[in-house]
Formats: sequence, structure tokens, C-alpha cells
Amino acid sequence: MTPMSSSPSLDLAGRSGTDGRWTPRLVLLLIALAWPTQLLAAGGILGANATAGVAQAFHTTQVVWFGLTLTLVSTLLTPFAIKLGDLYGRKRVMLVMTALGALGEALAALAGSFWLVLAGRAIAGFYGPFGALSYAAVRDAFPPRLVKQASGIMGSSVGLVALVSPFLAGWLVDNWGYRGALWFLAAATAVAFTLVALLVPETPRHASGSGFDWLGGLVLGGGLTSVVYAVGQGQSWGWSDTRTLGWLGAGAVALTAFLFVERSSAHPILDLRVLRRRPVALALTAGGLAQTVAFTMPGLAILLALYPHIPGVSAGLGWTAHHNAVVSVSWNLVMFGTGLLVSRCLRHLDARKIWCAGLAVMAVGYALVGFYHSGELELILTSCLANIGAGVVVAGAPALVVGVVSRDEQGLGSGMLNMLISLFGAILTAGAYAVLASDSTVVEGTAFYLDTGYSWIFWLGALVTLAALLLSLFIPPLREPADEDSPSGTPTGHRGP
Repeated sequence: MTPMSSSPSLDLAGRSGTDGRWTPRLVLLLIALAWPTQLLAAGGILGANATAGVAQAFHTTQVVWFGLTLTLVSTLLTPFAIKLGDLYGRKRVMLVMTALGALGEALAALAGSFWLVLAGRAIAGFYGPFGALSYAAVRDAFPPRLVKQASGIMGSSVGLVALVSPFLAGWLVDNWGYRGALWFLAAATAVAFTLVALLVPETPRHASGSGFDWLGGLVLGGGLTSVVYAVGQGQSWGWSDTRTLGWLGAGAVALTAFLFVERSSAHPILDLRVLRRRPVALALTAGGLAQTVAFTMPGLAILLALYPHIPGVSAGLGWTAHHNAVVSVSWNLVMFGTGLLVSRCLRHLDARKIWCAGLAVMAVGYALVGFYHSGELELILTSCLANIGAGVVVAGAPALVVGVVSRDEQGLGSGMLNMLISLFGAILTAGAYAVLASDSTVVEGTAFYLDTGYSWIFWLGALVTLAALLLSLFIPPLREPADEDSPSGTPTGHRGP
């Protein structure tokens, strides 16, 4: 029997009006969930722009930890956030996460030493798993017929964030330095806390009365964190360095041990029976790969835009950050607009077909970016094509997960998708830098990249997208959120491996 909330009234929170019509309350609810979710993407852009200022202010050569600390803490805590959301209700956990996020960014902004900055970023990392809960909260709070559309709109809003954030980051850093960016993040996270507190209804508890597998959470989170750390440092350490191999080995051992720990746990932190179902495994892997490309490639493209153009030495375009932000408006608008259109179509069309079509377009787009990226017009045309596919991906991935898991399993599905995006993102980024390094020129200790390397990072994105497409072809028909779950809690039509 499907687990019930300890408070049956909570199971009905926000789910009245199942005729599928948008109301002002639902619009405000979507804003309340989308703001803190996409603040994670904005924080990445603002943090990247603040990094140089942090390094100069504290005269440190370890500035990589400014971003890495937040990533590692977020990765470690994600499995705990998933389980705590099921146990105590996602709204309560989201409030704690946003409060700690605002506190951490404020501490980092006030810090007078680099180590205090890192302490603040570590506390802010508690906010990192928010996306693992927000999409599950959509499943809890929206009428079933609007779940896929609301999830798609929330995912596609990353295009709007990518459109505005570079200009915002430049304005903040240019006028107030790195502290300006951190204070903005603290204030924006405080706004997120307020929105969640006032507009998000109480959410049901999907694991009422069960215990908590602390050991399983530590082993899983620690294993993933170890792998992400090793991959992130591998380029600077060297892939054959004992430190890289040691961290990778420790991560592999921990993840293997997790499988045995969960089998013997009375209250596993992740239900491996769900993850062993073929539709779930295929959807999460394909969704993780595709979203990794959609989120990672634009950041890597900034290298091409901002690195200098020195014939025979550096094949960058030599743009300023402001010029790059202006040019990128085109493809970010395309991503946002496509995502909104797809979100509307998800109510009536087969999500799998839309998803596969989007993957095909994104693969072709990035393949063409690899060939044609030597100027503004070429980059706009090819990137706009790639971002038509990316718009489908960011809107369609949440619908893909919704279609293979039950309502009670939504937190697990969304959380695992987030963890895979972090893991795949670290691997793809490391692979891209390895490709760039293989075709580079070092001048006075600085590596400059040649055109073949830039081409191959885009072709790498196309290849990963094709892998996601191949996996997606084997995903069986998706269930509708409005359909009743089977008595066992397994979505209808998804029984068995």
C-alpha cells in the first residue's frame, strides 16, 4: 500500500482545482518554487564572476575552493535532503535550507579572512540540494494535470536566468566587488525563504514513521563527493597522480559499500528497488546526461568568447564579458522561449517524442557549433539551434522523471537526477579541459587554447547528447500524473525491471 502522510489533510495541500486551469494562487506558487530553484543557477554565474576578486582580496592561490566547497557540501547533503523531505515534509526542509543559504552567503560577504569565506560557502552549500525538493514539491502541490507543465516552466526558466545573470554579475562586481555578488545572493536567498514560507503550502510526508539511515547517507554522499572532488582536481593534479587515484578509489569503494549498507538497512535512505526499475534508470541517466550538456556547454563556451585571439597561440574570440553577455542574449532567449512552448505542449503531446526530438536538435546544434564558431553570426546561428534542443531538455527532463515514478517516489527521482547532473557535470568539465589541454600553447605559464580544442569540446557535448538520445529510445511509455498509482506504489505499466 502506498505510504500515507501522518496528517491526511496535508496530502490534499494545494491539489484542489484539478481541472487543470491556472489560477493566481498557482502562478504565485510556481514563482515561489522557481525563484529559489533558479537562484542556484544564478549563484553559479555570480560566484564565477566573483572568484577573481576573492583571489585578489585575500592573495590566495587556493581560490578554487571558493566554488568547490559549495559544490562538495551540496553533493554530500543531497541524499539527506531527499530523505528528510520525505520524513518531515519538503516545505520544512526547504525553509531550513534557504535560511542556512542566506546565512552562509552573508557570512562569506562579511568575512575578513579567506578561511571564513570558505566557512560561509560551506554553510551556503546546505542550500545546494534545493532543486532535489522543489520539483517534488510541484508534484505535491499542483493539480495532476498541471504537474508536467509547471515542472517544464520551472526548468525552462534557467534560460531567463542565463539571460540576466551575466549583466547582473558585471554590474555587482564592477561596482561593489565580490562582496556585492555575495550580498546579492544572501538577499535573494532571504527572499526565497519568504516566498516559500508565505506561498508554498504544507507538503505531505511520504515516509511517516520510518527511521533514518545515517550510515547509508554518509557512505553515499561521501562516495559521490569523493568522486566529484577527484574529477574536479584531476586536471591540475594529473590523472595518474596518487591523490587523484586515491580519491577516485575511495569514492568507488564507498559507492560499492553503499549497495551493501542499503540492503541491510531497515530504513534505506534511497530505495534501490525504485532505481533498479528499467524506466527509472533509463530516464534518470538520459536526463542527467542531457541536462549536464545543456548546463555545462554554455559555461565552457565562455572560454572561447573571453580568451584572447592571438594567431598561432590562442584561438579565443577576445570578447569582453559585457560583449559576450550581449551576444548570448540571442540563444538564451531561444532556450527560454522554447522551454515555455514545450511546457505547454507537454499537456497534450507524448513527452518522449518531444524529448527525443529535442536531443536530436541539440546534438546537431553542438556539432555545428564545433565547425562554425569563428565570429558573432556563426556562433549566434549555431548556438540558437543548439539551444532550441536545450530548451526542450530543461523543460522535458522534469516531465520525464514525473512519468516514471509515483508521487511518493518523486523526491527520490528528482534528487537522483540532481546527483547525476553534479557527477556528470564534473566528468564532462574535466574531459573538456583535458581536450583543450591537448591542443594548447603555454606562454609564461599560462595555457592558451587552439581552435581544434574548442571544436572538440562542442563535439564532445554532441556525443554525450547522442548517448542520452540512444538511452531515451528504450524508455517505455510514460504515465500521466493524473493517473492513479498502482496499489503497490509502482506506476502503472512500470512493474518489473
